[in-house]
Amino acid sequence: MTRKALACGAALAGAAALGVGAQPARSPLIYVSNEGSHTVSVVDVAARRVVATVPTVTRPRGIQTSPDGRRVLVALSDDRPNDTGGGDAIAEIDVATRRIVARHPAGTDPEQFGITPDGARLYAANEDAGTASGVDLRTGKVVETVIVGIEPEGVAVSPDGRWVYVTAETSNSVSMIDAHSGKVVGNVLADVRPRAVAFSPDARHAWVTAEIGGSLTVIDTRSHTVIATIPLENNSGKPVGVVVSRDGKRVFVANGASGRVSVIDAASLAVVDSVRVGSRPWGVALAPNGVLLATADGMSDQLSIIDTRSLTVIGRVPVGRRPWGVAIVGGPAAPARPPRPGAR
Repeated sequence: MTRKALACGAALAGAAALGVGAQPARSPLIYVSNEGSHTVSVVDVAARRVVATVPTVTRPRGIQTSPDGRRVLVALSDDRPNDTGGGDAIAEIDVATRRIVARHPAGTDPEQFGITPDGARLYAANEDAGTASGVDLRTGKVVETVIVGIEPEGVAVSPDGRWVYVTAETSNSVSMIDAHSGKVVGNVLADVRPRAVAFSPDARHAWVTAEIGGSLTVIDTRSHTVIATIPLENNSGKPVGVVVSRDGKRVFVANGASGRVSVIDAASLAVVDSVRVGSRPWGVALAPNGVLLATADGMSDQLSIIDTRSLTVIGRVPVGRRPWGVAIVGGPAAPARPPRPGAR
């Protein structure tokens, strides 16, 4: 076999391992909420292009995949002239048809939300009301409303389904809701303007970004206390989105001001690397296989796709105006991790 043939074969094998080669049926799809164009873009990773656009009428922001991977849910806020709040909802997009098939009430001005591991309930932050709404996804009804901090935004449900953490950007606090009782059982002060929260896979720690503080707050979920505050980008990165790797060893944070994704070692609580993406990366998501990471680059109107093994950007895809959040559906199982070329 010629050297050129060998090189082509190696390239195709690497692409297939990432789900970006000759197996489009297995390729992940990335859903991007575009708050400026009131749409959700569907990006095929293998094709590196938008393959569908879902109109939302009102402004889409927080976006997540359902636990079974069949639906993508997106928070919609009514920002039309003479806003009556009639467009506020959590919409469900069917992955098979790429159409909105349901809209659930979720209180006023929902921004981010978390879904319980069994897919039965959703908790949404109501930014202008200072509350969090619990929605029964089987009936589509709000079943509880809980008072949290001022201007709540980030929401996450722990992997064991026990806790719901809600950040509040004006009171600089994180409210802990007991999912069993539906009551707030504690509040913790974070750094200035906490935005998003993500749990470790074992549910023992929560990671909270602080946009103005330029840091990442680490909370012990057993004691509900802050155990560390990690500066990011010299405290000037203005971090928003955060996600934890499937094995719990790394934490990825999108820094809106610096245009970089910080990589934190969960054991040492140290920043070990960073990856340059587009302008104002906001939302960040990790593929089910743990190999692909994606950021919504709000001021670049693009999606950046990162290989988490080499920590390099392997694709940039134009999407709608002011992309806000990302969610990833499908893809192959994670292959063996290749050696990373060269220390940085």
